Amino acid sequence: MFLSKTDLAYKICLFGNKQVGKSSLVNRFVDGRFEFDLKPTIGAAIFVKTIELYNKVIKLQIWDFGGEERFHFLLKSYAYGSFGGIFMFDLTNAHSLNEIYDWISIFRGSLDYNFKKAPILLVGGKSDLENQRIFDSDEIKSYLTSLNLFDYIECSSKTGEHVNFVFETIVSKIIETFTDKK
Repeated sequence: MFLSKTDLAYKICLFGNKQVGKSSLVNRFVDGRFEFDLKPTIGAAIFVKTIELYNKVIKLQIWDFGGEERFHFLLKSYAYGSFGGIFMFDLTNAHSLNEIYDWISIFRGSLDYNFKKAPILLVGGKSDLENQRIFDSDEIKSYLTSLNLFDYIECSSKTGEHVNFVFETIVSKIIETFTDKK
């Protein structure tokens, strides 16, 4: 179906450590594909996808932020103007969640005054690797309260499980936060 009219448009920032699956997540969402050998993101990659939600046509601009430490300083300018953020970590890699406080602090500190209430969704990637999993859901959910994150979702970009749900959830919360209506 061709959607010609856009009712809403939102910038969403996707961030987290390197190799947690950020690019795989956005590629699966935007193009419906999974690649086994994606190259690391240098700086940021920008993706655009139009979705329909609540009978509205919504254009998403998704900024996939490179997770290498040498790019941390760029997040401040890249996050500016974001309506929401997705912090992603790897369920099989303890280090990928250890730096959540730094990432969240940088992201929140980058937001324009009008966007300070931008919601952040916590996403655990690689849920298909159940036998290599390090974290249990209850342990991860403790971060929600301490960091004022609104929800937690696990997904697999490889299988496609919950990928669309991740983006529908963040967009729903953005609409609720910034328009108080659906």
